[in-house]
Amino acid sequence: RDFLALMGSQKANAARLHAELDALDTEFRKGLGQCDRHLLVTSHEAFGHLAARYGLRQEGITGLSPDAEPSAKRLAELSDLADAKGVTTIFTEALVSPKVAQTLAREAGRIRTAVLNPLEGLTDQEVERGGDYFSVMRSNLRKIQRGLGCTSA
Repeated sequence: RDFLALMGSQKANAARLHAELDALDTEFRKGLGQCDRHLLVTSHEAFGHLAARYGLRQEGITGLSPDAEPSAKRLAELSDLADAKGVTTIFTEALVSPKVAQTLAREAGRIRTAVLNPLEGLTDQEVERGGDYFSVMRSNLRKIQRGLGCTSA
């Protein structure tokens, strides 16, 4: 009996989690469906799956490695691209130094930076206040919406 009760509880938890994930996916689809811009400039290419899933294009200052140093040529290319595409925000990551992104933002002019959280950046204090995957992702969504000039559908 205890085993059957446990299995029923696990199924209920799985169904609840699936419903929450579906709802979050819907929020992202609606929230990123109507944007002035679709170019997500990031400090490094940490958000490729998110970009691909929601019809965005990611350009990382560095490749996949957050510790890599971009060349002057790469910074110039991104500055030109940011200007051509009307980029207003360069996204950094909570656990990575924002210095290179801040330099590019300064060089490109009138561009701000915003910090996206890849979940492992969730602090103990945030967890104590109820922070979880869903709150982190919703916070990221709001920042991306502001950065890309999105309007809710």
